[in-house]
Amino acid sequence: MKKYIITFSLLLAGIAAGAQEWQDAYLFSQNNYGGTARSIGMGNAMTALGGDPGSLTFNPAGSSVASYSQFEITSGLSISSVYSVGTIAEGDTDPVGFGDGVDAARVRFKMPNVGYIVNLPSGRRHGLKSMSFGFVMNSTNDFTHRLNAAGVNSNNSFAASLASSADGYATDVMANEDWFYSGDASRMPAWIDMTGYRSGIISGVSGSDGAYIGLTEVMDSEGNFRLAAPVYQRYGRQTNGGKYDWIMNFSANWNDNFFLGANIGVTSLSYGMQEYWEESPESKEEFPAIKYSDGSTATFEKLVMKRNFKLEGSGLYAKVGALWVPLPGIRLGAAIQTPTIMSVTERYAYTGQSFLSGKNRLPVSSEEDYWGYDMTFPFRYNLGAAISFGQVAILSLDYEGVNYAHARFHTSSDEDFAGMDDEFFASQNGDIKTCLGKSGLFRAGVEFKPAPGLAIRTGYNYETSGIVYEGKGNSAVSFGLGYSSSGSFYADFSLRFRFLPDEYIIPYYYYYAPDPAKFYNKVVDDGVLTPEILVQSTVTDALFTVGWRF
Repeated sequence: MKKYIITFSLLLAGIAAGAQEWQDAYLFSQNNYGGTARSIGMGNAMTALGGDPGSLTFNPAGSSVASYSQFEITSGLSISSVYSVGTIAEGDTDPVGFGDGVDAARVRFKMPNVGYIVNLPSGRRHGLKSMSFGFVMNSTNDFTHRLNAAGVNSNNSFAASLASSADGYATDVMANEDWFYSGDASRMPAWIDMTGYRSGIISGVSGSDGAYIGLTEVMDSEGNFRLAAPVYQRYGRQTNGGKYDWIMNFSANWNDNFFLGANIGVTSLSYGMQEYWEESPESKEEFPAIKYSDGSTATFEKLVMKRNFKLEGSGLYAKVGALWVPLPGIRLGAAIQTPTIMSVTERYAYTGQSFLSGKNRLPVSSEEDYWGYDMTFPFRYNLGAAISFGQVAILSLDYEGVNYAHARFHTSSDEDFAGMDDEFFASQNGDIKTCLGKSGLFRAGVEFKPAPGLAIRTGYNYETSGIVYEGKGNSAVSFGLGYSSSGSFYADFSLRFRFLPDEYIIPYYYYYAPDPAKFYNKVVDDGVLTPEILVQSTVTDALFTVGWRF
């Protein structure tokens, strides 16, 4: 049975490209924390530790734990390794398509942390002993990813899916309508369909205005469309960007056993995705020649559709936290973060091209759509406990909780995108409440110091899924080394391996209109078993921190 686990990329490739859905809210409100090499080496279990700029993302009170000021910077590489292959439907022995096992990788340089903390001693022996002020940038998500999928399909095609989506729209609309027309729905096809028509990926059927056929199809004697011959398909997706918290921090130290702090955080979000769909004959000899009205003929060689999507946003939140030392060697920490209010803008555009022997067309690109809206990311809370074994070892445990069902879309506060009423996102916000729920992130870290100035670290993370019907979460293991000179300099290195849950991507659907008179209100045709791609991903982070205490 086909698994209808619909991913963000799938939705953007669908008939309502550019529309916001609950998967968007989940993707962008998730945190996959970066930080310093020390914090990552310890699995980011830093809520009860403090003393490290990477810890301020989890507990603002941590900046006043250290009795010194410090500056540090972290850089490194993010390496995405992806394996994809077509899944096999129940009762079948072979995948519907994309049956080749394909590996893909992407390497990206990044800077997940910069921190500057100033410690100001009060000179008192009791009571308020010091205050700290800090400015820290910590990464809270990394969207580095690349997948490629390929294989033979003898049943259906991407081109035919576009034809099913375009069905009902007049050919003059497909050919000439303004991209930004906002009137009668019968005159506004999906941009991907219009691009497909204008680039020759789909064509109108002679004598039947509003009927379309894909470049990979033929019409039999009874007027039914079918795949002309097996096609070799490729689908690819590359994502980039990240989410960063720019933190202004204040904290205070009372008697070296109670610490209280607050953050004002500015979240910046950047996400880019490039997708492509490509089809070509498995065997050119099996595809019939295409006859034109002037008597010429051509043979199908290849079609390509590309989509470029860019999202940017910024938001604001506050966070307060406390850290308590009830007994020597024991620390307890807690923090709570307000919802993040985000302002978001999107851009996307399509480019299509068809290749035929002697009849190649130039690429056709749509206009670039640009609009904005607001989002609310849900509040979070952190709890932590740490035990120190003298100067030799530290064990730290964390729990972070969040309820993704509290995420929301809102109409834009920007006057440039005014005009939508409060009910515009009612359906999407209802889906968020239905499909998303609570998620817990468990973090554990150990630091061992076998000799003065040397530290060995390891950490583990497990995050439960925030999707109510999806049981699999994601996990990570990390390892690190640290060096601290007898002077002011220190350096840390860490490796982290993130194991993402399996993802299922359906690269295209066929569509139909339950009411032919309302051809623009289409739904997915479940009677057509289109391909499904299993994606298995691992992300490796290699980070290096250098810092100075003063």
